[in-house]
Amino acid sequence: MEGKTKMKITENKIYFSFILLGLFYFVTKVFFYIFDICSTRALMLGLLATVSTILIGIASFKEYSKKANKLAAHWLAIAGPLFILIYTPIYMTTKMGISVFQFSIGKFTIFIIFECLAIAQLILGILMFKDAREIKNKD
Repeated sequence: MEGKTKMKITENKIYFSFILLGLFYFVTKVFFYIFDICSTRALMLGLLATVSTILIGIASFKEYSKKANKLAAHWLAIAGPLFILIYTPIYMTTKMGISVFQFSIGKFTIFIIFECLAIAQLILGILMFKDAREIKNKD
């Protein structure tokens, strides 16, 4: 790598934000778990969402920095948050047996936070994909 410096993930705000938002899935669940608003099972699902979105973010950044021809991880950066966006209300309503609009305030807060995180990650995933496509097309 003569004359080139390797870009760090913290230097790219889009990818870093995607990963940071992924961390908040688990942090949110821990906070609500401490106050006995969510179960251990829900805490583990928050951990699963965190780990998967962080790994997707890192893989996407590696594709971006290597200027890869195939953008599989970037597609996952869109599909992952989209899955969370759709799966969260389905999971919560089937496990609780009530409609979304009858949740207690604590459960509804978790629902809103997860949906907002997923929407933000979806937007970032689209921006990441668009950015990677532009760099790929320049070469």
